[in-house]
Amino acid sequence: MKKILSSLCLALALLMGQQAQAADDAVVIATNPTWPPMEYVDMDKKIVGFEIDLLDAICEAAGIKATWKNAAWEGIFGEIESHNADIIASCVTITEARQKKYLFSEPIYNLVQALVVLTDSPIAAPADLKGGKRVGIQIGTTAGEALKKLNVDYELVTYDEVGLALEDLANGRLDAVMCDDPVAKFYASQKEGYQGKMKIAFSSGDPEVIGFLVLKERTALMDKLSAGFKAIKENGKEKEIYTKWFGNF
Repeated sequence: MKKILSSLCLALALLMGQQAQAADDAVVIATNPTWPPMEYVDMDKKIVGFEIDLLDAICEAAGIKATWKNAAWEGIFGEIESHNADIIASCVTITEARQKKYLFSEPIYNLVQALVVLTDSPIAAPADLKGGKRVGIQIGTTAGEALKKLNVDYELVTYDEVGLALEDLANGRLDAVMCDDPVAKFYASQKEGYQGKMKIAFSSGDPEVIGFLVLKERTALMDKLSAGFKAIKENGKEKEIYTKWFGNF
């Protein structure tokens, strides 16, 4: 009986190992595509952006088949916790609190929080927000933390998507929007219908780094992704992707 049980345990362990290996060869990546140029939905309803191209290239180099999933920001971490996705790639800032729960890749981009205003706005410094200026942010993002550090009197307006906040800014319903600086630059310089209407008043000055993440126990998957990342750095693909999305900034 002991021999039978041992054989069954060994067979089960081998099967689980094969399933884990198979899972690492085909992954679902959750993203909230509302942050151009990092990730967004284009005119053809396709999810595109810097992180999309980067992680697609990493997965290809690592021999992993990637499928992208459009997920709401407020539930995106639940996607991997409930095993509905394997990876999150959605302009996620690497923080100490998040590192306690998830396994992050090496940083893929450095950014700061930027305050976006209309081109004719007199706002140029944190003190100019005094008097209850209306400032929009996407709820649950580090923009809120950056605003708190300014220690000035403003009215906070929250949105499910940063694009909705920037739309309200363009239509005069807000005085400013705080968001990641690549998003701010994209809207000010490239976003159709917005070019020339907005500018960056100032940046938070607090640098952030972003990366993609998996569950803590998915070390084998992260090892494969790290190897793929190394490969595209060495063959020049990473630089090509970076230039494609940020070369005009």
